[in-house]
Amino acid sequence: MAQFAEAVRTFFEGFGALPSGQRILASMDPIAWMLVILLGGAVVVGIFFSLTTRRSFLHPDEIEATPQILLARLKQDPTRLAPIAIISRLGSDATLELLEYGDQIRTNEWRYKWSSVREELLRLLSQQNAFGPTYALARYYRSADKQEPDTLRIRRTVLIHKLGQQRYLEPDANGNPAELRLRAHPAEIQGELGFEGEAFWLLADEPAAQAHGPLVELEMIDFRTLQDAEVRINIRRSPTVGGGFRLTLQKRHGLWVVVDEHIEWVS
Repeated sequence: MAQFAEAVRTFFEGFGALPSGQRILASMDPIAWMLVILLGGAVVVGIFFSLTTRRSFLHPDEIEATPQILLARLKQDPTRLAPIAIISRLGSDATLELLEYGDQIRTNEWRYKWSSVREELLRLLSQQNAFGPTYALARYYRSADKQEPDTLRIRRTVLIHKLGQQRYLEPDANGNPAELRLRAHPAEIQGELGFEGEAFWLLADEPAAQAHGPLVELEMIDFRTLQDAEVRINIRRSPTVGGGFRLTLQKRHGLWVVVDEHIEWVS
């Protein structure tokens, strides 16, 4: 025990033998001073960069805060971000939610902003061949049921692609509602496509009565292969305003999606 106490006393007495600050400063040469200055500068620079590059916490009202907040902001103004940034930040499922929400709004101001954003979102999603984006598109087109005939899924996809999920075309200036005409093969299965208005199934060369309001015409489906098809759709909003479009569809993972679109005529 005495030996232990002596060892402790010797240890603490050793601190008294340490050189004082004055002796340390007096013994330093220019090289030592340079090393001290460099060390101090490194510490200052490290502290500066740690403070300036630290990721600050985002406030709840910032658009990038969380995907949920971002989605809410985009529902107020879809032009706040470029479409490619929307998909990269939201992912396919949240982008699908934005697409479904956007198609429900019918105010002119919203539709003016939404139209180009929606078209680009659909184009960007169709460029991705992965199952996630393909399945999100199929759900948006309401064609995810693989048990349903391909012809019905294709026609519904084309309608939604051009008219939105509501499949709605505004009445003309006189209040005449829009109608849908479908040119089909005799063996084609007819079914409900969700068009908001009357739908008429016609054979390829069957005459049709003159339309009294806006008209949507879906031509026969041209199957190039079992996985590729083309469909022409004509949209006449009035006798002098309309356009014709040729849509190319592909079957990916058993799901039909629009992969290309060409304008054939406008008036």
